[in-house]
Order: sequence, then C-alpha cells, then structure tokens
Amino acid sequence: MYNREEAKQIRVNFWDQFKDYTMKRNRKTGRKGQWILNKTGINGLNLKFHFDNTIAIVGIDVETRNMDKRIDLYGKLESLQKQINKALGKNTQWEIEYTRENNKSISRIYTSLEQVNIFDPECWNSVNMFFYDRMSGLEEFYQEYKDYLRYG
Repeated sequence: MYNREEAKQIRVNFWDQFKDYTMKRNRKTGRKGQWILNKTGINGLNLKFHFDNTIAIVGIDVETRNMDKRIDLYGKLESLQKQINKALGKNTQWEIEYTRENNKSISRIYTSLEQVNIFDPECWNSVNMFFYDRMSGLEEFYQEYKDYLRYG
C-alpha cells in the first residue's frame, strides 16, 4: 500500500501524463484548447473526469443546491438523452439522485470503465483513450446544445 504522499504523487503523475496524451492527440486530431470541465458557463453544470482505484468515469454532474433548478436542468438533459448516449456510449448511466463520496447529493449522467486502477500504470493507456474519446464526444454535444441548456 502507498502512504498518503506516495498516493498523491501517483495521482499527479497520472494527470500529468494524461495532459501530455491530450496534447499529442489534439495535435493529431486538430482539436484546440483545453477541456471545458467546470467552465461550461451554466451554473451547476460540470463535465467531469474521475479515476480511482476501481473505476474511471466521464460524465456530466448537475450540482446546484436549488433542487428546482437541478431538476429543470436534468430534465433538459433527459430530453437530449439520445444525443448524450451517442456521445458517451451505450452504457450511459442516468442518476437524478447520486450521492458522492462526501455525501453531497447531485445528479449525474456518466459512463464508466471498470476494473482499472489509478495506482496501476498498466491501466493508464486504456483510461487515456477512454477519457479522451468520451470527453471529446461529450464536449461536441455540449457545444451543440449549450444554448438550449442555458436558456431552454
């Protein structure tokens, strides 16, 4: 097992090499810029990467404290379910009530890659491809529908 500092360094190493992987793929594909992630311009809507010792996730989190706004935004996303499923893949999970590790309740739409481990560098290549391909599709979806999501 790793101590706290060693585990932190491994996570930093993964994200550093993923940044390099992204830059290389961007040059090949012509994609410009960095990932949108929490810079969507829509309060409470974030595009997410997550990777731990059991799973890698790419998805959308709806994190507003106002439950009416959260349900409204989730409803708009549901109306685009076909497009989101196309962007994320056939195994997309839809959870209007998702509880994070910190017990915070959010809504989450995501796809996952299981049986991977951030502490196993042999998993990193498959996670890199999974993250890049799914987030690219998700960002294309977001760019096309952001005005609808923002203004309805």
